[in-house]
Amino acid sequence: MPVINMKNLHEHPEFPFHAFGVHFFAPDEYPSDCHYHDCDEWWIALSGKVRVMSGGKEYIITAGDIVWTRMGEEHQLLEIIEAPYGVAYLEEKLRGQKRPGHLYREGKEPK
Repeated sequence: MPVINMKNLHEHPEFPFHAFGVHFFAPDEYPSDCHYHDCDEWWIALSGKVRVMSGGKEYIITAGDIVWTRMGEEHQLLEIIEAPYGVAYLEEKLRGQKRPGHLYREGKEPK
């Protein structure tokens, strides 16, 4: 069983994710930009309580919840209700145009 991190990820082409990590948001880090990806993304809430938008609907997320955003679905962290908000995220292999990172609809690019 290998231990995989972002430094050795390229050594494991069979691993189903192209990016992953853990982040704890400070209260002043929201709202995030409204974006989408060329892959499915999974968030696992570790702590806190937040309001998010995913696929055009708003949700309240608490520790233990999983958010699954499908490729092309816009999503955004709107509000941290209880800090600290901690999240683990997993981004599946890129598909479609295979563009990494946050992608934006025309006219919705962050300023």
